[in-house]
Amino acid sequence: MADKFDNYDAEQRAMIDWLTGRSPDARHAIAEDLNFDFAEDVFEWILTQPDCDLATAASYFWRAGPLERLEHPDTFEEDNLTLKRLVDRVNAGFYRRSEIYYGGQELWEGEQVCSWTIAEAEELREFARAHEASNLPWTLPEALVPPFGHRSVRILDEEDPLKSEELRKLFAGLGTGSGQFPASLMEADPPPRSLPQPTPHPTIGERIATLRSSAFTPLYLYLAFVAAGWGLIYVFDPPRLAYNVMIICTVHFGLMTFGMVRAGMKRQAEKRAAR
Repeated sequence: MADKFDNYDAEQRAMIDWLTGRSPDARHAIAEDLNFDFAEDVFEWILTQPDCDLATAASYFWRAGPLERLEHPDTFEEDNLTLKRLVDRVNAGFYRRSEIYYGGQELWEGEQVCSWTIAEAEELREFARAHEASNLPWTLPEALVPPFGHRSVRILDEEDPLKSEELRKLFAGLGTGSGQFPASLMEADPPPRSLPQPTPHPTIGERIATLRSSAFTPLYLYLAFVAAGWGLIYVFDPPRLAYNVMIICTVHFGLMTFGMVRAGMKRQAEKRAAR
């Protein structure tokens, strides 16, 4: 393994060790499911292999949300550097192998090409046209726009996470699937001796009692009536007469509600004055 990968944490080194000597198809299948948050170095290793398939590079590129990264370069500075290295390799012809079919990230049933990926590609082109390309950290490499490739991925059973217990454990160590979290995340600070106590919440009975004693209860009920009534009319589109009846009820009950709220506030003021 190259020296530049010697400082990777144990979980990422374990995955790279497992991938070493595997086919480009196996590496592609693994990269499709790797967790971006815990496997940055594994991705870098996969994407810099001389026989890495173009579909693997494209999958990483589109999963990374390229448009958002380009629109907010200050927020995603590190991500843009990673994407720039990838784009530079694509433009330099590094990914000469292009066998695995790639149709985009989210293929609906019956789709051969992901419409979302195609739409984002056009948005990236428009963004580049609206801004001088020289001022952008990178621009869309057309070689990554699907579709391309001519066959599906070919992997062994031992390279399938659904069939390999060893592979499931490796994925779990990198935050994918179920299992233990990476050891690097387990070194958390000890909890403080005195934890803040949660704010006590009133019981349902207490909430009802409070609601009943509120001067604004009639207003709440009136608003609920109006919302429900007009909602039903909107959904079922009844005869014109129903609209007229609802308008009359809304006005009539509105006046009644105003009077009840006003009377309730007056009673509460009298109670406070009597204390």
